[in-house]
Amino acid sequence: MPVIRAADRTTKQGAAETFSGTVFQDEVVVGTAPSRMRASVVSFTPGARTAWHAHPVGQTLYCLSGVGRICFEGEKPQVLNPGDTVVIPPNVQHWHGAAPDRLFAHLAMSENSDSGAGTSWGKHVTDVEYKQPV
Repeated sequence: MPVIRAADRTTKQGAAETFSGTVFQDEVVVGTAPSRMRASVVSFTPGARTAWHAHPVGQTLYCLSGVGRICFEGEKPQVLNPGDTVVIPPNVQHWHGAAPDRLFAHLAMSENSDSGAGTSWGKHVTDVEYKQPV
């Protein structure tokens, strides 16, 4: 069993195509067959967030620090606090990120589908969508 050393991984900045604001990603694991698991610690600066997206096999978020938000399509955003776990069903459109005035970090875990399909990205979350009352 290999040990993946922290020094062997680099922090990546989230792509402007899929995130608004400044976001950092620290990869924890990318499974090799037969595993399809992916896990990353994602750190959001205040106001930063994902674009709308869905996962073919769902996603689980474990909130690590700060104050965040999650929003499912057709619903109001909800507050996320350290220790909260969000289980997102397959193919459900959603976004997540930091509160407007707080840093936020979570462990994001998901799997690719049997055919290898991963996250399906949509449009950016508008300021109006983001600023809805929680």
